[in-house]
Amino acid sequence: MKVSIIGGPTDSGKTTLILDLAKYLTSNGEKIGVIVQETGEVDYDEKTLSDLGISTKEVNSVCIPCSLDTDIRSNLLMLQEESSPDTVFIETEETVLPHKLKADLERMALPDTELLPAIVVVNSTEAETSSDQLIEYARKQLEGAEIICIDMIELDKKEHIADVRKMILELNTNAKVLECPVARDESFLKMLLE
Repeated sequence: MKVSIIGGPTDSGKTTLILDLAKYLTSNGEKIGVIVQETGEVDYDEKTLSDLGISTKEVNSVCIPCSLDTDIRSNLLMLQEESSPDTVFIETEETVLPHKLKADLERMALPDTELLPAIVVVNSTEAETSSDQLIEYARKQLEGAEIICIDMIELDKKEHIADVRKMILELNTNAKVLECPVARDESFLKMLLE
C-alpha cells in the first residue's frame, strides 16, 4: 500500500488534487483510501467518493500528530484490512507538517507500506512572496516538503507566480516545485506519485 501525505493551507486545493489523483488511479484499476482530518466541513462529496469506490476514514482530532499512535496508524491498518487499497491519501490541516507526519509513520514501520514524497499545496493567488510574511506553520511546511504544488496558476499573474516560486526555492532548495494546472494530465499526476 502506498501512502501519500498532502498538506497546505485551507483552500489551497488539497482536496481537488487528491480527487484528481484518485480519479487517475481508479481509472487504472487501483483501489483508493482517504484519511482526512475532521475539524470542520469535509469537502469530499460522498457520491463522488462512492462512485470512485474510495474508502474513507476521519481523524476527529484537533491535532493529527497528537493522534498518530492511535488514529493514523489504526485508520491505515483498518483501511488495509477492510478494503486493501493500493494507495491511501492523508489530507492534513494547515497546522500539520506533512514531512514530520511522514517521518513519524516511517518510524512506525507499518507492514507492506510505501510512503510517497510529502506534498504541500499552495494557492498561488493567496500566496505570500516573501518568507517574512509567512506564518510559522506555512514556512515549516514549505521547508520540509519534498514536492510543492503551486496551484490555481490560471487565476494568477505570471509575475506573482514567479515571485512565489522564488520565495519557495529560497526556503527549500531540495523540493520539486511544480506549477499545477487546473487540467492535470496523466504525466503531471504521475510526477506526484513517484
